[in-house]
Amino acid sequence: VSIKDSRFQPDPVTVKKGDTVTWTNMDSIPHDVKFKDVESSDMKKGETYSRTFDDAGTFDYICEVHPYMKGKVIVQ
Repeated sequence: VSIKDSRFQPDPVTVKKGDTVTWTNMDSIPHDVKFKDVESSDMKKGETYSRTFDDAGTFDYICEVHPYMKGKVIVQ
């Protein structure tokens, strides 16, 4: 998932159980990825965060630095 223009792209992203999603900050300002149960550290431009999804379901997340930025991972 690219973080660009203060948006998560694509959104939503659909993966299979066991897949890993990697977010890459393409913006010059810091962003993070926060789920209910886990949060990345602040990412500077070019930095990444990865999470493996072992359970099926829909996982909503935000950028805690910019809470208007919302995203969703759908795990099948």
